[in-house]
Amino acid sequence: MKTLESGDPFELIGVRRQVEPSLETDTETARCLIEEYALTGFAANEILDLFASPAYGMPNAIYRRRGADFVTGLVAGVFGGVR
Repeated sequence: MKTLESGDPFELIGVRRQVEPSLETDTETARCLIEEYALTGFAANEILDLFASPAYGMPNAIYRRRGADFVTGLVAGVFGGVR
């Protein structure tokens, strides 16, 4: 393994492209996150709190874009209702 040098053509460079996520993208992403948290033992109300918390970047971004009703509906779909 050689160390990277300045101007190395194989150096990884990340580029961020600003796009507005579609409703479909937010729905699929949020549902996957909800399912993952549910499988690791989070309760429905804990997942709702997680989406509302700014400490969790991606879930909170979806929550701010789409609103509490959107997230609550997805959580209800995974859990068969929210208590």
